[in-house]
Amino acid sequence: MEIKKFDLKTHDLHSVADLILSAYSEGGNNIPYDEKSRCMVQDLIEAGNNFLGHENIYLCFSKDDIAGLVIGYPGKTGSKLKVLFDLLLKLRLTQMLNYLIVGSQLLHSGYTPYLEEDDFYISVLVVDEKYRSQGIGTFLLKEGILIARKKNCKSVILDVDKDNEIAKSLYRKFGFITRKEDHQLQPSTTVDDICTMEYRVI
Repeated sequence: MEIKKFDLKTHDLHSVADLILSAYSEGGNNIPYDEKSRCMVQDLIEAGNNFLGHENIYLCFSKDDIAGLVIGYPGKTGSKLKVLFDLLLKLRLTQMLNYLIVGSQLLHSGYTPYLEEDDFYISVLVVDEKYRSQGIGTFLLKEGILIARKKNCKSVILDVDKDNEIAKSLYRKFGFITRKEDHQLQPSTTVDDICTMEYRVI
């Protein structure tokens, strides 16, 4: 196995978008797994500077196949709404309503609205179904932590479905703990079926 930073010129954008959509679909979110959603995810990847931006994607390869990916980035500033509208300026404005609907679902289901500058947020970690049970998820998580360390981040943050005991067990083995949050300051993170976990890098 090897990991490479995603390159728009050489890597298969369609396959990457499919993997990302599969991660959100398996998470029980109300995002249709169809061509329209795939095109929107591809646009988000290509546009960059967002929670699915190409500059934040790292691919795991098994020979020449993309076996999985991890998306992560250091703490962002600004509100979710500002991020979304800045992004829409780069995308097809004629489809603004569709982007608002799908984009807001993606943001709500897998995005922490407030991060410290030295936090590293993993927004997506997914393994292709045919490569599961081969240690690739563990490999990707290790790589995510290494990337956070190289970026001098103090914590790795991720969100996981509260019912996903397999994923939570993996994260706990690495030393992740449930993050206590001040919901008065972060009301939009109060989602009953999501658990935010944290790993202290240093």
